[in-house]
Amino acid sequence: MKLENIGAIKQFTLPDDWQERRSGAALGVRWERIFQPAGAHNVEINISYRGVPLDEASRKVFSYVLKQGEKNDFDLEEVLALRTVMGMATTGDNQYTNTNPLDSLEGPNFELTALAVRTVAGRLVLRVEGKFKNNRIYSGMFYQAGSEGKMVEEFFLQATTRDEFEHYKPIFDGALNSIVWR
Repeated sequence: MKLENIGAIKQFTLPDDWQERRSGAALGVRWERIFQPAGAHNVEINISYRGVPLDEASRKVFSYVLKQGEKNDFDLEEVLALRTVMGMATTGDNQYTNTNPLDSLEGPNFELTALAVRTVAGRLVLRVEGKFKNNRIYSGMFYQAGSEGKMVEEFFLQATTRDEFEHYKPIFDGALNSIVWR
């Protein structure tokens, strides 16, 4: 299935047995599009914009990190500085940005297992992998949208079990490889 004009993405493809799941109404300029394979309701590919532009400091950090090119190693200060880009209550709330015990109520919402800058279809993006406190396994990317780099969109796969995640990860990677940017 060919999908077109979703935020900064001109088009990408998913297998024909995937379908769009309708989510709640958009709030303000916030939006998300959720796709699921037939019969696998615990798996989703989500593309979203949280509706709030980055503050100037976060925009500069994100632009700087991306301009360095592909990389795997981030120091603690860089991870802390990318918290807003990754989402204060989602992947940005991880064991590096929140030092409370993992199993406490105040502990991190996300266990970050991989952080990298990668090229996807000719554009540098921030790749993030890990697991949420609710055990949802996550692989995603954050990328600049709009001409000024203040808008950040997220494109991710999440699943409730490792088996489901591993089964659908090649499809997610294929979707990323099929992206044509606007």
